[in-house]
Amino acid sequence: MRKALKVVCFDLDGLLVNTEPYYYESTRLVWEKLGAVMEKEYYARNWIIRGTSIEAELEKFGIKADSARVREELRTIFARMVEEKLDLMPCAKEVASLAHDLFTTVLVTNTPREQAERTVARAGLRDYLHHMVTRELYQKAKPNPDCYLAAMRIAGCSSDECLAFEDSPRGVRAAFDAGVTCIAVVHELTRYEPPEGAAMVLDSLAELDLKDVSAKWPLRR
Repeated sequence: MRKALKVVCFDLDGLLVNTEPYYYESTRLVWEKLGAVMEKEYYARNWIIRGTSIEAELEKFGIKADSARVREELRTIFARMVEEKLDLMPCAKEVASLAHDLFTTVLVTNTPREQAERTVARAGLRDYLHHMVTRELYQKAKPNPDCYLAAMRIAGCSSDECLAFEDSPRGVRAAFDAGVTCIAVVHELTRYEPPEGAAMVLDSLAELDLKDVSAKWPLRR
């Protein structure tokens, strides 16, 4: 029997809020302070698309620095940028609002709870999210499927009742491996590699007709 769409999951950074440039700029500034150059394409491919770690990147660049201190400095610079200015991605609020009215909505992010709460509150999105699945609630980060398995448990749905929106290939992979249909919404920092496994690839949420997606559910993966 065909199941209806019940749950819509949203990634946060780069999907709902335009924060990926802040992550890049904070990393560029810290690496510059450490005597190294962080190129945008390198950052996009390794940090956003593949999901490297600070420890791995310090080693690659031959930088002798305490990873915990580097991580804290990155968080501090990023938080300051968010407080100074935070832009939504095009049509993010409209899509999140409609999804909230029609379905159960879940934020699914690799971001820690405190930072995610601060960002969604600053963006005015908290009221459109029924649940938040942040980094503390699952074991392995995207591209592993743990976050979406946790989201389905919390929302009380099966994979064929769940739709995900992601901006990066590793986010799409996390959804795909959890059995969740995913629509990729790419941007400047995630266009370098195709999001394999996406049911649709959009350049903006402005291209989305959520009611049409629901009417045609399930989408082909």
